[in-house]
Amino acid sequence: MTPKLDDRGQLMLVGAVVMAASLLALVVVLNSTIYTQNTNPGDTLDETREVGQQLEVVQTDVVRLTDRLAQPGRHVDVYELNATLKAYGDTRAEQTVSRRPAYLDIALNESASTLRREVLRQGNRSRDIVSNTTESDWTLVENATFNESTPFVVTVEPQSSTSPTAFIVEGDSGGRWYLNVSRGSPGVDIAVTYDNGTTTTTTVSGNATRLNVTGGAVDGTQSFAFAPGLTAPYDLHVNDGHQSNGTYSIVVDEVSGVNTGNFHPDPTNGQPYVSREVTTVVVDVNYVSDKVSTESQITVPLGDGSG
Repeated sequence: MTPKLDDRGQLMLVGAVVMAASLLALVVVLNSTIYTQNTNPGDTLDETREVGQQLEVVQTDVVRLTDRLAQPGRHVDVYELNATLKAYGDTRAEQTVSRRPAYLDIALNESASTLRREVLRQGNRSRDIVSNTTESDWTLVENATFNESTPFVVTVEPQSSTSPTAFIVEGDSGGRWYLNVSRGSPGVDIAVTYDNGTTTTTTVSGNATRLNVTGGAVDGTQSFAFAPGLTAPYDLHVNDGHQSNGTYSIVVDEVSGVNTGNFHPDPTNGQPYVSREVTTVVVDVNYVSDKVSTESQITVPLGDGSG
């Protein structure tokens, strides 16, 4: 005769089944590998819920961080993203361990992320527009393709009214295009000289101006044409960079000539550097406690990098 379960036994069996189903559902939602290290299922389920809450918060925060860092074309500079995620991850780890004995690690997975075009940048507005070795006349990039869809944006504050800082574009088949920036009386003077010798001048108020070089805009107003008559790939030079300070960012489609000596390998104070644009961000999230261990990934698609 098959023994019958009493009411208490039936309740225990039903409860165990419900708990197992709940734990399985959480594992599926987390898309993580969870290793149970404690035989108490109640403790493990509670810790698994904690992991789920952590992942939800991290995913929301990563989306916000990438939105804040996004450049034109919806790409993110991989150097900036790495630095931002490190600072954010350290803060989240401290908050986690203050609540329970657990380890949380958040890091960009560069090999799984989509990295595309190169980005040349300087982020310190008070630094002269010179090379990493402080050369005033230097080459930003050689044999590069860039245009309106790969913007070259400069925020510049000229220091001299007689010695302008010049950005010079040299075409593959010859010819040169000049953009000169100098201090006005008052304001900032911008003079563009085309390959045929004609010149366009603009003066704006204030001590600094924002130039979209490839887009032909001064402080958001269309003011000149970028390198008409010149053929890509281009060389981009800077002359008298010590006469102005500011920031710049240029994205290049194709490049074969970046002198790495002109850029800092690990910038800490706004020095010029070479980076890559990220158009799909993949972040690894690892959570370890005495009850569970998880490995999860968060994917944030940003765009194709164009525009």
